[in-house]
Amino acid sequence: MTEITEAIQSRRTIRKFKKEPVPRETVEEILEAGRWAQSFNNAQPWKFVVVQEEGTKRRLSEEAGRSVYYRGIAEAPLTIVVCVDPSQEPSHWIEAGSIAHQNMSLATHSLGLGSSWIGILNSKAEEPIKKVLGIPKNMRVISLMPVGFADEKPERGRKPLQEIVYYERYGVGMSEDQE
Repeated sequence: MTEITEAIQSRRTIRKFKKEPVPRETVEEILEAGRWAQSFNNAQPWKFVVVQEEGTKRRLSEEAGRSVYYRGIAEAPLTIVVCVDPSQEPSHWIEAGSIAHQNMSLATHSLGLGSSWIGILNSKAEEPIKKVLGIPKNMRVISLMPVGFADEKPERGRKPLQEIVYYERYGVGMSEDQE
């Protein structure tokens, strides 16, 4: 198994965090992973807001809690807000922001930290969160990513490939020689 495959398979959603602060160099390494995400035509339409102030994290948690599952925002030492400018890449801006989040999530895990995905795009929380953080109207908030040292070890399984993969046509499952 490759290092990246191991990281993908061992990463878990973390919603309970220790109060221990995350060193600035570590935060910057996580942000670098987001910066290097792929995007259509290399548009790089993302911006990241790092929130560490307790009062602001609490406000984000309250706003997110009005419409989405939000555990971990106020408790984590920091939350990274992933924003995108749709005008920079009108066709694939959602994917670009999502890939940036995933890169940062894998980097977080590889650095011994935990994180989670809190989807904000098109929720009732998106506009209030933009207001709390002073995010311009033209920007969209894809997600919030609470980050910190994990205070839990959740175990979750995955469906077997045979349940989710088809070859050549939808509905044509894996043959025995492909398993």
